[in-house]
Amino acid sequence: MRSYPLFIGRRFFSAGSSGNGANKQLVSFIALLAISGLVLGVALMIIVLSVMNGFDKEMRTRILGVVPHIQLLRPGGVSDWPALVEQLVQAPHVSEVKPFSQLDGMLNFRGNTQAVQLLGTTGKGLGEGFSLRETSTSVAYSNLSTDEMLLPLPLVEKLGVKTGDSITLIIPGQVAEGRQALPRARVFQLAGIYQTHTAVDARVALVSLPTASALFGFDGRVGGLRLKVDDVFNARQIAYQLLRQLPEDFRFTDWLQTHGNLYQAIQMSRKLVGLLVFLVIAIAVFNIVSMLVMTVVEKRGDIAVLKTLGASNAAVLTIFLVQGAMIGVAGTALGVLCGVLGSYYVADIIAVLEGLMGRQLLSIDIYPIDYIPSDLRSSDVILVALVALALNFLAALYPAWRAARLQPAQVLRYE
Repeated sequence: MRSYPLFIGRRFFSAGSSGNGANKQLVSFIALLAISGLVLGVALMIIVLSVMNGFDKEMRTRILGVVPHIQLLRPGGVSDWPALVEQLVQAPHVSEVKPFSQLDGMLNFRGNTQAVQLLGTTGKGLGEGFSLRETSTSVAYSNLSTDEMLLPLPLVEKLGVKTGDSITLIIPGQVAEGRQALPRARVFQLAGIYQTHTAVDARVALVSLPTASALFGFDGRVGGLRLKVDDVFNARQIAYQLLRQLPEDFRFTDWLQTHGNLYQAIQMSRKLVGLLVFLVIAIAVFNIVSMLVMTVVEKRGDIAVLKTLGASNAAVLTIFLVQGAMIGVAGTALGVLCGVLGSYYVADIIAVLEGLMGRQLLSIDIYPIDYIPSDLRSSDVILVALVALALNFLAALYPAWRAARLQPAQVLRYE
């Protein structure tokens, strides 16, 4: 008989409202609304955390995979770069060193023009996340000729160009001795189309390193060195250590200067969005309080009978705590299921929405990547579930306490 509060609490949960007419419909509606709000809040919390984790992961891997962690620069270019590459690659925490030359220009194809940032480097190109989608031959970045160029897919679509076409590059004249030189033009063949799904796709055209250096006016020199390190969050300290080993006229830029604001924005958005969705769960819990209070009011007669038969205040308290706990477990479990499924299929859902709307929701002209990433973590799922259950338990305390305080004589007088 000691377990009868658990049995009655389960019966109250499964039987729903036992009233009649409008009162029964109202309680049932509030119960459905409360559980639905809890399910929605938990599911949204898991999906939002997964998406924000995905942005954080893509920032660390894909975006920082194509962006140099450190750039070492020297006025007038770097002439002895092969020796410096050998020296720097042996330095602690440095995983990769590549020479590069970079300049701004304008691409023109049949009257369509687009601003572009011309980049020449070595190796496979931009590094991790870089892939060729289409080529006119078996060309790779490492074997580009002096008159060949690789363009990102969004830039190709804006220009209306295809592989094999000839494109005109216009380079602004350099200021020398107080006089502005005339712009220069050079024709390139589009040898291939690449895509990184990052903001790089909006502006960077790839050519060979000797071509970029020659266009910049360097003779056997390069614009600087691109470095990648094993600890991206320690890049600035590593850069200062490297500067001590180099001539005094060297300077550096790091990813925190170019993309640090983006990373901070992602972290802040993660916290703010998480707080907002947490408030959604809190509002759902308030609805559960309302539902349980109405349940207590509706079952006043049943509570009075139980107390008349010898039920203690603790037993009545347990009955309604069990009912509230079962509501919380059911709503949280269903919310977790919906949230996990939503996290796995959020990219597909967004793709369907984009197809229905006929436009891309994320554009690299505005956002750092052009797709919705998702990184579902079990720790987040467990944390959300525990928070939802804890809030639900706290919400059930007051209605259960009110039920335990009912006086049978006052209730049965009017029955």
